[in-house]
Amino acid sequence: MTLSFKHRIWILLALAAVMAATRMSHFGSSVLLPDASLAVFLLAGAMGLSVGCLGLLMAAAFGIDVISAQTSVEAGWCLTPAYFGLIPTYAILWGAGRWLARRHGDFPALLSAGVALAAVAAAFVVSNAFWFSLSDTVNSMSLADFSLAVAKYFPPYLGSAALYLVPAWLAFRFTQRRHATLN
Repeated sequence: MTLSFKHRIWILLALAAVMAATRMSHFGSSVLLPDASLAVFLLAGAMGLSVGCLGLLMAAAFGIDVISAQTSVEAGWCLTPAYFGLIPTYAILWGAGRWLARRHGDFPALLSAGVALAAVAAAFVVSNAFWFSLSDTVNSMSLADFSLAVAKYFPPYLGSAALYLVPAWLAFRFTQRRHATLN
């Protein structure tokens, strides 16, 4: 998929806006949508956004989190040295999207779902490994206890990503079919 510079800028801005609108709650609530960041980074790669755009999205995520930390106690305790683990976490997602786009630009359903699942699972493991290794809030737990404690968060972590990835995939399929019938 080859997009013009102008289209890439619009995609970058749209993805950053979605992230800014949803980053206040990991899994959502009755008034907040769940965090779209995982889907945003995977979609950024799938849409062919560059490493520079990946860096801009990471900077936007950091800026959003710094602002949130000013108003939310929960957000403040996330800003530890473990926060740097989000760099490889988001790079994994972006890289999975890039891999899909380079090898399978038509994004077949099963392959897209499998790659997304694998990327989100890897992101979950990496982000939690950094949290366990570098955060003072869990230093009294064994690795086994920590793993059991965070395992319950994997289904909503995956579900939050799927909430955004499935409609994005359906929209892509719809526009692809519509474009094919117009030509």
